[in-house]
Amino acid sequence: MNRTLKKISVFVVCAMLLLSAVLCGGCTAGDDALANGTEPLTVTILKVGKADAIIIRNGDHTVLIDAGEEDDGEEVTEFLQQQGADRIDLMIITHFDKDHVGGADTVAEEIAVDQILLPDYEGTSTEYLDFMETVEAGGIPVRRLAEPYQVTIGDMDLLTEPPQSYDTNGVEGEFDNNFSLITTITHGENRLLFTGDIEKSRIREWLAGGTVQPCDFLKVPHHGIYNRATEELVKAVQPKYAVICSSEKNPAETNTLETLKAYGVDVLQTKDGDITVVSDGKKITMHQ
Repeated sequence: MNRTLKKISVFVVCAMLLLSAVLCGGCTAGDDALANGTEPLTVTILKVGKADAIIIRNGDHTVLIDAGEEDDGEEVTEFLQQQGADRIDLMIITHFDKDHVGGADTVAEEIAVDQILLPDYEGTSTEYLDFMETVEAGGIPVRRLAEPYQVTIGDMDLLTEPPQSYDTNGVEGEFDNNFSLITTITHGENRLLFTGDIEKSRIREWLAGGTVQPCDFLKVPHHGIYNRATEELVKAVQPKYAVICSSEKNPAETNTLETLKAYGVDVLQTKDGDITVVSDGKKITMHQ
């Protein structure tokens, strides 16, 4: 190749590199994810007091984990509509306490739901009964879990795990918390863990079950109420980020916050406002 042609070739290569730099100069983490074939995943944990309402969006796909109390259903619905979500691919109700199932009937009445996952026991509260009436009237498919359930939705691989048993062992009063479904979402290289209201016995049962892996994000169980297995959970899953669904009246307990801090976890509480967690498939960001 003569010297003139070499100069032209070098010029063309440089121009192409410069054009690529200009075009990609404004790329975001989401753009990188799209370039790699992975749609960004956005988790919004709503400020609905001492209750759980968690909306997960991945492209045109939507997963809802719990729907707060009765009065929160409209807020969840409005948020979904503002996001352009005209249907919910999967609704997961972790258990039947009113601060998890309360708003689910309103959501199911106003937005199409493809499938619902429930724990395999019967609730007794008015909120639960209203929800089931809505589900039956709408003919929405329901799967009650006695075994782990796996499904892929968009770029999300979901594993939802029920307790090993729904036996109350004769315990009177509140037993629902330890019946909570536990859901792990894998998105690219990231893993996000949603734990409902699991307490000491269920935490230890799950940790002993052999499916536990480190997670990048943890929805702290039971509104940040501390128990003797809290540190065992945090140590096992090693989250970088965590969210606690709490309120000004019922903030996370000090022991829980100190445990998370001791393990270097970046933690936010919904008592201070809605929280957004974004995964681009490689890293996670969290803000309020």
